[in-house]
Amino acid sequence: MKLDPTVMRTMNKQDFRVLAAVETGMKGHSLVPVALVTSIANLRHGGTNKVISSLLRDKLLSHDQSCGYDGYRLTNSGYDILALHNLKSRGIIAGIGDKIGTGKESDVYIAITPQNTQIVLKFHRLGRTSFRDVKKKRDYFMVNALSKNKKQGTQYRSLPNSWLFLSRTSALKEYAFMKALYDVDYPTPKPIGQNRHIVAMGLVRGVPLYQLNSNR
Repeated sequence: MKLDPTVMRTMNKQDFRVLAAVETGMKGHSLVPVALVTSIANLRHGGTNKVISSLLRDKLLSHDQSCGYDGYRLTNSGYDILALHNLKSRGIIAGIGDKIGTGKESDVYIAITPQNTQIVLKFHRLGRTSFRDVKKKRDYFMVNALSKNKKQGTQYRSLPNSWLFLSRTSALKEYAFMKALYDVDYPTPKPIGQNRHIVAMGLVRGVPLYQLNSNR
């Protein structure tokens, strides 16, 4: 999954508002109708359709009619941009560098802070083809709408409509556990911040374990 943050250089506040509006709408819709996007974004001078066209061009949104109407959803790139914009606005990062790792459920990048310090950004990427059964192994996938079990009289939660939000929950869990361990002096990377599916943490210099000599 290629990350291209350079698109942020030409984006303005309206672009980010429309992206965030689609994200909000996706919490209740598989595809977000343009009328709902317009209502949530509430741009002062209108122009939502023009902004949507720009976001589609940059592949930050996708367009679909499978629900019987024109609808939009965030792409993975769109979600990346929203999270990076938040981290930049909070002064956590000033730029992003090379990818230094890839796993079944994450991508790891070097980033730079406004103080010119290198840190790590971990992008949670749940739902990849090779990891589709992840939802069967993690209890926090049971979120959103409640459904009732008539026989036992108990309630269960159904799965949400987007892997983006599941990745967000995964990142939030990791950050919370990392911070709890770091606060009691456990040797973990320093937790710096978290937004959506990205966890920012301190850079730990080292080498992969398989490269270590067994006699050391």
